[in-house]
Amino acid sequence: MSDGLLQNSPAAPSGLVAQRTGTVRPSKREARQAFWRTLALVRPHRRKMICGLLLGFGVALSYAASLAGLYPVLQVVVREQSLHAAMVEAAARNVQKAAQVTGAMSTLRLRYADFLTWASGFFPAAERPTPGDRMYDLLVLLGVLIGINILGNTFRCLSQYLILDASNRMMMDLRRRMYRKALRVPLTELSGDVAGRVNQFMSDVREIFLGVTTLFGKVAREPLKALCVLALAIWLDARLTLVVLAIAPVAVGLLWYFGRKVRKAIVRLLKGYEDMLRGLEETLQGVDVVKGHGREGYERRRMWQVERRMLTQMLRLNWIEAFSSPLIEVLGILITCAGIVWLAARTFHGEIKPEQFMTMVALLAALLDPVRKIANVYNMVQRAGAASTRVWDFLDQPEETSPARPVALPAHGLRAVRFENILFRYTPTQQPPALADVTLDVRPGECLAIVGPNGSGKSTLVRLLPRLLEPQAGRVLIDGIDVRDLSLRRLRLDIAVVSQRPVIFARSVAENIAYGRRDATLEEIRAAARQAYAAEFIEQWPAQYETVLGEHGASISGGQRQRLAIARAFLKPASILIFDEATSEIDAESERKIHAALHTLRQGKTTFLIAHRHTVMDMADRIVVMDAGRIIAVGTHAELIASCPLYVALYRSPAAGPPTDPRCAGGPRPA
Repeated sequence: MSDGLLQNSPAAPSGLVAQRTGTVRPSKREARQAFWRTLALVRPHRRKMICGLLLGFGVALSYAASLAGLYPVLQVVVREQSLHAAMVEAAARNVQKAAQVTGAMSTLRLRYADFLTWASGFFPAAERPTPGDRMYDLLVLLGVLIGINILGNTFRCLSQYLILDASNRMMMDLRRRMYRKALRVPLTELSGDVAGRVNQFMSDVREIFLGVTTLFGKVAREPLKALCVLALAIWLDARLTLVVLAIAPVAVGLLWYFGRKVRKAIVRLLKGYEDMLRGLEETLQGVDVVKGHGREGYERRRMWQVERRMLTQMLRLNWIEAFSSPLIEVLGILITCAGIVWLAARTFHGEIKPEQFMTMVALLAALLDPVRKIANVYNMVQRAGAASTRVWDFLDQPEETSPARPVALPAHGLRAVRFENILFRYTPTQQPPALADVTLDVRPGECLAIVGPNGSGKSTLVRLLPRLLEPQAGRVLIDGIDVRDLSLRRLRLDIAVVSQRPVIFARSVAENIAYGRRDATLEEIRAAARQAYAAEFIEQWPAQYETVLGEHGASISGGQRQRLAIARAFLKPASILIFDEATSEIDAESERKIHAALHTLRQGKTTFLIAHRHTVMDMADRIVVMDAGRIIAVGTHAELIASCPLYVALYRSPAAGPPTDPRCAGGPRPA
């Protein structure tokens, strides 16, 4: 039932919207904390994620093993010594080195010597190998390397699938949490900022998804690949490898610098998406106004300006990401080239063997690829951190709450309502307040009309009843019970609303009518439609109650939308009715049928009519006149005609329509 009031609620003041959707950039600490909170959502799917990470570790090991296999391959090609003899010789050297050290390193050397001795048995033991022996050794080695590569790529495939599976489920949980929050935040937190919230569901969540998949997909694989290659390089030549590691502090500094730039740029870009979505929503929903006033060119230029600002931020972001990774790669190549020169000098002087030289060159080159990818991971995590900050700012907003032990209303009956010393402001600085010192008693079963100029507080007052708005002072009571002591769900189920612009969903007619009572049978839906005078046009359609209506009811007239909303209210077992009239845009016949349906609907209910037309005012037992957020008069039509000039002016205004009593065609009807 809250859909109607939500649709027609006044926009939140621009200051609040700017505060929530502005381009205030999160600090690095805030972005990091928000991203960690997002990562906590992976906990329900941790088994798949852990399996994916472990398989990523297998990918890293297979990568290092493939590179390690390069050394024996070069030995077979470059040297004339058999591989069997080379492995036996290497095993003996490792046994000697193990005797010179202690602890874990000694154990590792001995285990490696045992492995070499065992593996040498697979190769011919010839002192002077023939070309056939060497080809056999090469084919066996290449077969092993191909097997390792196939195994590594199998691990990669499974790892990527499991991580994407867990990440998609994690994002689904996040969107579900955001949707739940959107339905539970106070009305003032959502109105005026729908485009911003939709953008968070789309752009922000997409950035988070890319950051999470990049982090889990590469953070286990690329750093481990780098570590495995580094360990292998240290094993072969510790001095050179430690010199190459001099790049690390410089690379970390560059990552930090570019990461900060990325974080700032992505916040501006996400704000640009939000502005674009808001502009599209406004233009497409009001396209008839745009066309009617010939403003197509203006709207096109306005959207072009938004897109230009987005393009500027997107190009800045692309430049940062395009520049940072090559810069780190070039730095790595310079260090690697320096290492190659050193290796070549040592090779020329006979300090190291040619195969060792070529293997070290390959390892240094292989070390650059993981480092470059880690730089991309850092940029993606910064983008996800900025998006996470925006999402969690929304998720941390307070929700509408029900009391821990709600008071139960008496069984269905005629409700008495009291507004007591109400003060309400949409913003803390709003002057004058939207409602100020409003006190009003409504008797059980009474039909009360509320009239007043635009902005006088009529709709704001009735929104306090279902707690769509919360007063800053005062209270609202139903049957003497403060509405804040009632269950929020039960309170709203007891109130039926027919709003100015009824919300019609892009669903079937039956679903729209039964929206407030999902267990309604087709016969009950038909009966409600007949009572609302809606059956006469519904049953003329080929699919009748299965007809799917257009978005926002665009495929039907305003009067038909009103009658569908009244049919929805007929089905709802409510004891309080709120009717926010808007019949100035419909024809006289539709207005007559709507008021006839309303006359039946209000029977047995305490009714609030926000009235603009004589026909609605005539239904009321009493009339409340409001102006500037205050009640200035309460009484019957006759009493107000005699004592309230504002009511006389409203009653005689053209918007109120002609009097329905033929005896007073020239003026207001007599008391």
